[in-house]
Amino acid sequence: VDVRHAPTNNDITMAKWFLDSGCPFVVVANKLDKLKKSEIEPNLQLIRDTLELEEQDCLSSFSAEKGTGKNELLSAISQRLGV
Repeated sequence: VDVRHAPTNNDITMAKWFLDSGCPFVVVANKLDKLKKSEIEPNLQLIRDTLELEEQDCLSSFSAEKGTGKNELLSAISQRLGV
């Protein structure tokens, strides 16, 4: 999910599928480096609200360009895989 924008219809469809299936998943809010620090939390909350994520559902912010959030993302994926 592009952290700079509200989730697309495809993002919403995919999140709903995972939520309905009960399959573990991680929503990755990418392009984190493109936001000002003051924009991060409101944008993450918009994603959480739009995708109807519960507190226990994992939303991980990430920047491939700067590597921000890489370790947290890998940890979240490992947890869901039971590794």
